[in-house]
Amino acid sequence: MQLHVFNKILQESRKQIEADRPILFLNGGTVLVFLALSVYAKFLGKGQGIEFLFADPFSIRRPYYGLLTSVSEVLWCLSGTVCLFSFSLLNIISPNRKANLFILCSAIGIFVLLADDLFRITLILRDVAKVPKGVMYLVYGTGAIAYGLCFWRKLLSTPYVLLIIAGILFGISGLVDILHIKGNGTPAMLEDGTKLLGILNIAFYFWYVCRQEIMQRKYGIS
Repeated sequence: MQLHVFNKILQESRKQIEADRPILFLNGGTVLVFLALSVYAKFLGKGQGIEFLFADPFSIRRPYYGLLTSVSEVLWCLSGTVCLFSFSLLNIISPNRKANLFILCSAIGIFVLLADDLFRITLILRDVAKVPKGVMYLVYGTGAIAYGLCFWRKLLSTPYVLLIIAGILFGISGLVDILHIKGNGTPAMLEDGTKLLGILNIAFYFWYVCRQEIMQRKYGIS
């Protein structure tokens, strides 16, 4: 039975990959850009400039300071807002459906992660309450697993491959952060670059899912 379910998921994943080639091309293109930046940092000694792109504060002398960090936060906001607005519409069109709860819980999860990014909750807990980053990552990972178990039927009817890709990228980012890999530029690409790519996949996923859900409920278009 389990093997049959696994084969079904594998076949569905293959169909999704074939259907979502533009998304795969975008992921591939973004990875190539990150690789090019890593090579630039490694062989031309410009690693500090790469790190500036993922820095936190703004500097008037360096307008690009924290540019990609800001892009990540904008994408988090976009994803959460799309989910929250879609939930309000779906609750009017056809209330009390589990799919509505799926969209709402997705919005809550996204805004929790956005709050962590904006207010540095994980860093504050580490420095003030001595809570290791690994513990916080475990909490978020447990929340993601609980979310998947609660809505797995709904997830299987969506392009969930994008979420799997995002989960893998977040895992890589967290692992690099915990291991404190040394280097000049490359660690920033491996930690913050993979996280940015993961957020991009999440943004595309919820844009697609929310649009399809509204179109199907309102106009019967799947």
